[in-house]
Amino acid sequence: MQPTLILGLGNPLQADDGIGCRVAQELATRALPDVEVMDGGTPGVGLINLLQGRARAIIVDAAEMQLLPGEVRVFDPRQVHLDRAREQFSLHHCGVADALALADALKLTLPEITLVGVQPARVEWGAQLTPRVQAALPRVIETVIQQLDAVP
Repeated sequence: MQPTLILGLGNPLQADDGIGCRVAQELATRALPDVEVMDGGTPGVGLINLLQGRARAIIVDAAEMQLLPGEVRVFDPRQVHLDRAREQFSLHHCGVADALALADALKLTLPEITLVGVQPARVEWGAQLTPRVQAALPRVIETVIQQLDAVP
């Protein structure tokens, strides 16, 4: 059985955009059976290569969802496509939604994907998470662990 991929995305040099990377760093220190944890950085359409050939993936990223900073939401990729088409949801300009849309257009086979979005307070140059997003880190990690336990 292939391990589930937990993929943390973002730029740790842009404050809260680094939340996915921080989650990956924290989870990499834990013994999680049948799980591979990866800090994926900002792969753009390269995300497709990271996902291909896997059975399941949980992607963690900062997401502009018009919520309070640090709030966490779990999405199915189809929800992101629908909301993005309405210009109400974004996981960056050339990011997760664009890569998944490209994979779909190319009829590529991707794994079962769960998206965990964290509302940032600030996405600009800075190596630290803002206090509210930093405080949300344990809640984000718990959300990811719950998704591991969920039946795909």
